[in-house]
Amino acid sequence: MKIIHTEETPNPAAYKFILEGLVVSSGTKSFSLQEEDDEYTGDDPLAQALFKVGAMEIFLCQNYVSVTLFSARGWEYFRTDVKNAIEAHTHPLGEAPQEKQKKASVLDTLDRETFPGLPDVEKRGIIDSLMDEIIRPALANDGGGLELLKVEGHEVVIKYQGACGSCPSSQGATLNAIQRALRGYLDPDIEVSISAGT
Repeated sequence: MKIIHTEETPNPAAYKFILEGLVVSSGTKSFSLQEEDDEYTGDDPLAQALFKVGAMEIFLCQNYVSVTLFSARGWEYFRTDVKNAIEAHTHPLGEAPQEKQKKASVLDTLDRETFPGLPDVEKRGIIDSLMDEIIRPALANDGGGLELLKVEGHEVVIKYQGACGSCPSSQGATLNAIQRALRGYLDPDIEVSISAGT
């Protein structure tokens, strides 16, 4: 599938490649290679091709692929290889989905006063819905995303995906913005942290 536009992300080691069609039908896909890994052992052809040219993190969402290389300088040497790998290993998923009806906001049905006393499983569902509504779209604009790993009491643990994974601001400004949003909308005592595996 053809790349129609390339965008820088706040992470200098990551670029966002916008394609002419959808690369995932819904949700996101994420692949990562840890520095101690010798090679990617999965069976996804796009991930195999990109890891061969120095990718450390790959994030697919809607019509784009976000690629984080081993360093920002890597783009000087591997930009063409990355573009070729993406175009060779992505295929249109069919017609663009029908425009969805506007979904009701989780905030429309939420009683902020009762949220702190809810069971953790209900809190997790509400937090995940709120992230889908206001946080993930903002991160997706910069070629990244996040996964909600744990909600326990006031503790919320996340894992960054895509360009956000190694972005310098993900540990500070971005994390603080996520925590402020959850505190403001849900519970002023929420503490957000990043998984140690991130």
